[in-house]
Amino acid sequence: MQDFPLHGVYIETLSTNNIEMKTMKLWKNILVMTAAMFFLASCSSDDNVERRLSNTQKETYGQNISGSYPGQYVITYKDKDCKEWTDEEGRHHNEAHQETFSGVQLDVSDYKMQHVFFQDFPVSLISKVVDANKELSDALAEVSLQAITARYDLGLDTDYNHIVWAFTPNVMSLHLYYGGADHHIRIEFNNNSQYYKSTVDELKQSSSFLSFAKTGVALQLKAIYDGSTLIQRFGAVEGNYMHIFFDAE
Repeated sequence: MQDFPLHGVYIETLSTNNIEMKTMKLWKNILVMTAAMFFLASCSSDDNVERRLSNTQKETYGQNISGSYPGQYVITYKDKDCKEWTDEEGRHHNEAHQETFSGVQLDVSDYKMQHVFFQDFPVSLISKVVDANKELSDALAEVSLQAITARYDLGLDTDYNHIVWAFTPNVMSLHLYYGGADHHIRIEFNNNSQYYKSTVDELKQSSSFLSFAKTGVALQLKAIYDGSTLIQRFGAVEGNYMHIFFDAE
């Protein structure tokens, strides 16, 4: 092997045997590294694999939870007339109203529709908490019973041992006439990202939605709009609010 200077750079000349030996060594190193990377990737994918319900499982569970479930609404609301006070020990108290409506039901569709219907909801009660617009409040007081609709989904809990059911309420649209004009009223609800858990064994039974609704299904009034104009926003514990609780029989 000889070194020849070339503009300050040294070029190493190798014999044929040296080239073959170095080439074989290089390929051995590449194969070892490739095998190691494949092993690590395999272990990593096993550790981080995300398990999900298959569509077939969702359709089966959706079929089993579908049905009509009778119960009652327990509605707690706070309006401007409710008092707030702090006791001698510094604890804050909020006065609120509560009303119960029996003879209602919750309808759950299969997974093809993925819908929930809170039937016969007393929309007129919302007039009690809307004080930003008296004409709108008066018009709401005359509205008949309506359904609150929502879209649901099913998934695996983080422990992979339970099935979770969650729903997102849809906007309720009403066309009301007051103040000499037609108004497109939009009422928003939310459920505070709450979800409900059940076991696989419970969901193997028909009418198994009751396994999710053991402690009731809750949502709350979020806001009311006239078209795109916000009329009033509702809180969770402060200001005017309305909490809706469906208690299955």
